[in-house]
Amino acid sequence: MRLDGSSYGEVYETTSGDRSSQFDDASLPFAYEMNLFMDEIEDLICSGVKVPLSSRVIIDQEHCLETLEAIRAAWPSEMMQAKRILLEEGEVLERAEVEAEEIRQRAEREAALILDQTQLAKMAEVRAQEVLEAAEQEAARLLQRAEQDTRDVYQGLEHELDLLLRDVKELVRARLGRLRR
Repeated sequence: MRLDGSSYGEVYETTSGDRSSQFDDASLPFAYEMNLFMDEIEDLICSGVKVPLSSRVIIDQEHCLETLEAIRAAWPSEMMQAKRILLEEGEVLERAEVEAEEIRQRAEREAALILDQTQLAKMAEVRAQEVLEAAEQEAARLLQRAEQDTRDVYQGLEHELDLLLRDVKELVRARLGRLRR
């Protein structure tokens, strides 16, 4: 296989056995495109000249570097952004944890404030109930005292009327007795 061209957007020629075809790299999926580049590097290594009595191979450095440059040029910017995001992941997570902790603390403060307000409302309700009960007791005591005072006045008047009636009867008897004489 042979790749001609080294920048994104160029046409590559591939040879597989005796078949030859061209692909516009903008229409190739990324994985397929990378496979083409990897095949090219593999071809460069395999077509290199073997150094006698060693496992080393001499390869075309310029062509290998051009292929690597083509890989870099064809590498999607999204993958570079993903790499950057992965590098920033710790920082992002730390910021998120700090923000989550601030939100939790703010929620706790608001809950405590609501609880305090609820407790104050309950305390005010209890105090109002106590004042109402005391007022009702005082009103009952005053009513009882007024009723007792009314009974006492009535009994006093009744006693006075009895005395007055007795005096009037005695006076009438005495006058009647004088008139009869």
